Amino acid sequence: MKAAVILYVLIYSSFTQAICNDADKNQVLLQDCSASVEDGNEEVNCNVHSALQFAQQFYLGHYYFFDDPEPKMVDQLYTADFGQVVLNHAECVGDKGICNLHFDPWLNAQDGYVDGEIEYSAHEIDGGSLSVDLSYQFRVHPTLPARPQTASLSLHQTDAPGCWKVDDMILPDRTSLKAMMLNDYQHFYFYKKTKLSWHLISSDIDSSKVAVHRDNQRIAKFELNCDVKEALNFSPDDVDGEVNRVGLIVTPSNPQGFVISSCRFGAHSKKLSVYDLKSAGQEPVWEKTGSYFAEWSLNDNYELVLSYDRPCDNPDCSVPFIREDVVWDSLSHE
Repeated sequence: MKAAVILYVLIYSSFTQAICNDADKNQVLLQDCSASVEDGNEEVNCNVHSALQFAQQFYLGHYYFFDDPEPKMVDQLYTADFGQVVLNHAECVGDKGICNLHFDPWLNAQDGYVDGEIEYSAHEIDGGSLSVDLSYQFRVHPTLPARPQTASLSLHQTDAPGCWKVDDMILPDRTSLKAMMLNDYQHFYFYKKTKLSWHLISSDIDSSKVAVHRDNQRIAKFELNCDVKEALNFSPDDVDGEVNRVGLIVTPSNPQGFVISSCRFGAHSKKLSVYDLKSAGQEPVWEKTGSYFAEWSLNDNYELVLSYDRPCDNPDCSVPFIREDVVWDSLSHE
């Protein structure tokens, strides 16, 4: 780095400070600009001044870190936790996952800009950690009034050349960017990556033993209350309500997943059974028998919906059977 070479060869700290003030603002700050040279060795002073400089250079040189994490720079710029979160989010974006960060976190908006200069200030969080506030006037459009906003960088002091690493970014509404990215990855993207499959171990007319695999490794075994062999050879000509079915569903609230069976029961009914993969038990955690049908689906919010029909007990009913749709997340799972 140009700035690092300059700092190494200059003798006088005052001249070093002048160079730092004039350095290319798009360069990564890997060297504290308040470093001094004594007996040929650099002595780095990791103080508030260096934290403010780090924050300014991070803002100027890595503004779009949330879209482009620059993998080669991750270890130098971020703590291990935040670096992994940033990389996970980049993976989500690159794979066209459901990532809620579809705005500029520095502005906490999709449109707008910083009007004027940014003021940097720092305060201690605890030993070895600082929060650097970036305060500015936010303006959506030149014809509209500006309003003051503050974004913050949480910095941890390290032994790295630049003294500091980013551990989180706090949005102007005081939301943690690290928490937001982590939630996106765990609940809206990672669960979609999970590869679940089921395999038939044995079956007879009344029951089936199945094994459930995640990424080709067995994680559970269940005995279902019907013959699900026909589900392995499902034909488009079959009517859904007449076929015994097995489903593997993952949702944001339960990325571990569910096993669900829909089985013929009696002359016309179907029984819906839900097995929770995060539970150690092998019994259904929810079960309901529909008069003629019992099925499952995902709604627009990626929530599990359990549907079945039952006789209408209201004298004003225009049809003999009504449909019940139960959202799994609205149930009490004691």
